Amino acid sequence: MDVLMKIQKDYLNFSKQERKIADYILRFSHELKNMKIGELASKTGTSNASITRFVKKIDCASYPDMKLYINAKDDPKENTQTNGIADEVYLHYQNVIKNTQRLIDTNKITEFLQLIKQARNIIVIGVSSSGVTAEIFSVRLMRMGLPVKSCSDPLWMLMQASIAKPGDLFIAISNTGATHSIVETLAQAKEKGATIVSITSYSENPVSQLSNLVFYVYNTRFVHDEKFPNSQFSNIYLIDVITTFLLENEEFKERLFTTREIIGDL
Repeated sequence: MDVLMKIQKDYLNFSKQERKIADYILRFSHELKNMKIGELASKTGTSNASITRFVKKIDCASYPDMKLYINAKDDPKENTQTNGIADEVYLHYQNVIKNTQRLIDTNKITEFLQLIKQARNIIVIGVSSSGVTAEIFSVRLMRMGLPVKSCSDPLWMLMQASIAKPGDLFIAISNTGATHSIVETLAQAKEKGATIVSITSYSENPVSQLSNLVFYVYNTRFVHDEKFPNSQFSNIYLIDVITTFLLENEEFKERLFTTREIIGDL
């Protein structure tokens, strides 16, 4: 049982007090081994009773039981001594990659390959920084010869959804899975018969509930995102993995090399 990943996936279902506990555990799980329940309550500004309820909510029998699961899953700790900003950023990225890797399901990538092969149109959507990631992903797919476009403007997304048809594939990138314009677009597209794929951080959110296929990534808020503002790093890592997997297809690989050659000639 991977307790840390379960906490992240279920995060939106937690109360305000429970999120305080979740935030601390996800950021400082390595400190829990010798920490008593009262100390955790003090550090999170909650109570022993709140922590006990939280532990039950994540399907652990007791606080010691939760710690046991976390300690069993923990990888050997890397050297966290840093010699400056470069090392600190490296450790941050290493943590994000490691935890996102835990969430990647290659069976889902195989399923995704079949969906894009069958798609009549592919529309990749996202807003704000996720909109930039949507554009990056659409370019990757376009260079494989796929019928793809990206949208980050809420009105354009909604218009695309309004004319969607069965055979269209919408790919939504949303860390929280609760952005109103994304949810509204997907609901409209699904009503029109489109297939929905999403990349998000939490399992119980409106976007994942509308999706036919969901990829989960590690949310960078759990590794001090106030200091490291790149909220898209885990999404880009997943896209790199998916892209590399898709390039196992000889047809996609040949098309990508064709676009690379023409760019090289310019």
